[in-house]
Amino acid sequence: MELDEMLTAPQDVAAWQLADTDLLRLIPELSLRMRQLEGLRVRLMHQVDQRCVAERVGASSPGNWLAGATTMTPGQANRIVKLGRELAKHPEVAAEFDSGKADYDQVRVIVELLNKVPDGESPADPKAAAEDGTGDASTEGDGDPGSDAADGDARSGAVQSGEDDGGRTDCNGGDDGTGSGSDKRDGDDGDQPDVDSIIFGPHDTRTQACARYLLYAARTEDSTTLARRANALDLILNGDKKNPDSENTELNEFHASPGLGGRVHLKGHLDAASGEALLAALSALSKPRPGADNRDGQTGRDQRSPAQRRADALTHIVRTHLDSGHGPTEGGERPHINVFVDADDLAATTDEHNHHERGHQQRGRRRGPAWMPWLGPITLDLAAQISCDADITPITMDPDGNPIDVGRTTRLIPRKLRRALNARDCGCAFPGCGRPAAWTEGHHIQHWSNGGPTNLSNLVLLCRFHHTTIHRGDWTVTINKDDGHPWFTPPAWVDPHRQPMPAHNRRNQLTFAA
Repeated sequence: MELDEMLTAPQDVAAWQLADTDLLRLIPELSLRMRQLEGLRVRLMHQVDQRCVAERVGASSPGNWLAGATTMTPGQANRIVKLGRELAKHPEVAAEFDSGKADYDQVRVIVELLNKVPDGESPADPKAAAEDGTGDASTEGDGDPGSDAADGDARSGAVQSGEDDGGRTDCNGGDDGTGSGSDKRDGDDGDQPDVDSIIFGPHDTRTQACARYLLYAARTEDSTTLARRANALDLILNGDKKNPDSENTELNEFHASPGLGGRVHLKGHLDAASGEALLAALSALSKPRPGADNRDGQTGRDQRSPAQRRADALTHIVRTHLDSGHGPTEGGERPHINVFVDADDLAATTDEHNHHERGHQQRGRRRGPAWMPWLGPITLDLAAQISCDADITPITMDPDGNPIDVGRTTRLIPRKLRRALNARDCGCAFPGCGRPAAWTEGHHIQHWSNGGPTNLSNLVLLCRFHHTTIHRGDWTVTINKDDGHPWFTPPAWVDPHRQPMPAHNRRNQLTFAA
């Protein structure tokens, strides 16, 4: 089946019937056609813009009309209109866009750079500039986009898109001198320049040289990589700017907002140095780790998505900072997580029988959910997990909820005991995991609220993921009386015989030893 035939009724195409070779052939062809159609839309909208068609049908602007006609956002619509105006000034770039050889995002990167080229109409060849008296041969050559320095990825950047109306015919009858009712995008035949075209002739302007350089790079680079190249070229042409936006720390923003559903939403942007530090910190902690998310006790492939791994890495960075105790005081205390929970509720939640039969039998009276100062109510299961390895401060309340006595804060797992745990378990003990000890939490096998002792015979190191897994109740963990090490009993869906498994650092032990 040919692409043109498919496009007559795309909704009727039975994709599952196509052969593998047809799929591999048709998808690139379709992608090229979509690029060409994107270029056609920009070209048509440029005519709507130039002829004031949108205003004549009652719209406030071409972008406003496009947004209403297509349900795209006003920002997207305005970017299309603006791109049409910019391409009218750069017919060579427009031709590449129309032919589908450069996509929408690549073209936006290119025109953004072309607007920053200093003395864009000056000859690109420094010798020609010197002969014409338009520049100094000793300095103009620094802006040659064909130089090796332009190949470096100096720093990453985002394409900024304004929504201004510059370069558009005045729809009230005037003309700002930069546009007319005719489409100016009738440049060359759109053929991609070959390698030799990187060496520019004496009559090419700086803008043309930069356009050809970036169009050539766009053959093999996506828009993100091309944006880095364009930023490097901007630095070469314009020199180091004093405190550019990408390096201006005063523009940094970070929002952490509790949502109505109990989750925290993050949003923000950082300067180049701060962003580089963040990405460097996340990189080492967000690598895939075999067995990191296993629930079957096997060291298999890390199934977490990149976004999930980065979220876990950020959480680890924050928790490590809080555990270090190096933060400034707030309310007279070092920053840490505070959880308030009724002792009876906590004991009922962590009782082994009640944990499995919750909903059928409730031992103890629920006086209210656990809660945290910033996010409010949380489940008792989460409160129990957090309280496994925490500082505990008992507070006695009267029947009206007023505190009448505050006990002494004690650390559940002292440092010496924690070091002993590190020496015994060598990290997360869950079978197939083995995360470093610094990434783990101490878990009370029998929770302290139910009388469980805080000693080696009742503790095991678990990473946050597997600590949550254990608290869900499918897996059980015990300390073997013979060898003094933790053994894990899997649920029936993992092993119908529920044969105990040794800790990860003792995975070579025979399973029947338990």
